[in-house]
Amino acid sequence: MSRGGRRATIRLRPGVRWHDGRALTARDVAFTFRRFRARPHPRFTPQLAAVASVRATDRTTVVVELRHASLGFRDQPLADVPILPRHLWRGVPREELAPAGLPVGSGPYRLVEHRPGAGYRFRANRRYFRGRPSVARIDVRVIEGAGETFSAFERRAVDVVPAPLPERERARLDDLGVEIARGPSYAGTVLMFNLRRPPLDRLEVRRAIAAALDPARLARAVSGAAAADRGYLHPRSPWAPRAPLERPPAATVAMAPLTIAVSDADPTRLQVGREVVLALRRAGVDAALRPLAPPLLAAAVGQDGAPPDFDAAIWSSPPLASYDPDFLRVVFGAGQPLNYSGFSSPRFEELAQRVAAAPTRAERRAAVREELRLLADELPVVPLIFQEGTFAYRRGRHDGWVFVKGAGILDKRSFFARRRAVRPRGAAPAPPAAAGDSSTGLAGWLAAGAAMAALALAGAAARRRRG
Repeated sequence: MSRGGRRATIRLRPGVRWHDGRALTARDVAFTFRRFRARPHPRFTPQLAAVASVRATDRTTVVVELRHASLGFRDQPLADVPILPRHLWRGVPREELAPAGLPVGSGPYRLVEHRPGAGYRFRANRRYFRGRPSVARIDVRVIEGAGETFSAFERRAVDVVPAPLPERERARLDDLGVEIARGPSYAGTVLMFNLRRPPLDRLEVRRAIAAALDPARLARAVSGAAAADRGYLHPRSPWAPRAPLERPPAATVAMAPLTIAVSDADPTRLQVGREVVLALRRAGVDAALRPLAPPLLAAAVGQDGAPPDFDAAIWSSPPLASYDPDFLRVVFGAGQPLNYSGFSSPRFEELAQRVAAAPTRAERRAAVREELRLLADELPVVPLIFQEGTFAYRRGRHDGWVFVKGAGILDKRSFFARRRAVRPRGAAPAPPAAAGDSSTGLAGWLAAGAAMAALALAGAAARRRRG
């Protein structure tokens, strides 16, 4: 970084290649940043707001000019935005979402097969610039429901499940030679309001509902959950307030019956939804839960541009906000792509700009605290819980798992570590030093809409025995 923090000079590792054998160069990085600016993407384009220009000065050097100093630049976009192969993407017409064929990246695994609704197959990239991965093949199998997942464990059809299993089934896993890795997950659950229509366009109604909900009580009802008492950020986020935020005072207002939408494919959020409805009924609110299939819920809240059609919804809070609070503006900024509540506040916009351009960590932390207090006062959402990250795995198949704080074990580092104890570690989903590696992590692949996904590993146990 330059002395004033307005220029970033990035030097790529030499010898990095795309999965198709072409060299990855600085031109790919510059092309990617420009493309996401020209063709907006709801997750990645907002991370480039501070970028004024980007240019490749030689094959392995990229210079990025920033509109202002950005303390979050290393995390977003450098550790999150995936680099695209220019030779495949530059000719894609606007009406096409991506080049034909399977994706081409530069990470330790290449996607070699996709069966819609059934699963994915990844093979190790033996030419990966950090070395050969310890697992030769990873099969990702989409499984509908916890019971079916447990049955797959019993049949030894799967080796890893990156999703919580019910307690009654988790207790039986010891008999199957299965270990459980636990740690903080930055993915949260919130009650999101639609501020565009009555009755939730009224602040007093939102405050009355929030006063009836106790995140600590909800956390006790969900095994392994942490109460979202620091607002939208995980309590263990380095940017979270040190003390819980004040809860709204109890209030009673007259309101029409309230319908709360929730995914019918997520057992934990269904349980949270039931607890929310019970709490609201105890407070005198006529509330009802409306389970929806995931595509219908996505359409109801307005994903992908659909007109919003909901009162309230049990919804997710993205982990990125707890890594870098600059992402809060993507969720709550006026006109931002992930602002499904319809929240709009000039004061929030001012604070978001302060967070983005704060010259010191202390000033940034102070602005984040003010943002969280404003959100707790205006209540576009009520943060409820952060569920513990739990991952069941067979140690005999692979035991090199590395738990990344906030994200879990499905990280590229898990396939290079050998005989390391699973423990929470790290502060970012991918190390910024890995310049040139465009893989967004297996967890990113698994989050593409499946109710559950399980991994079958090939080539791990045999290689360990030989070694």
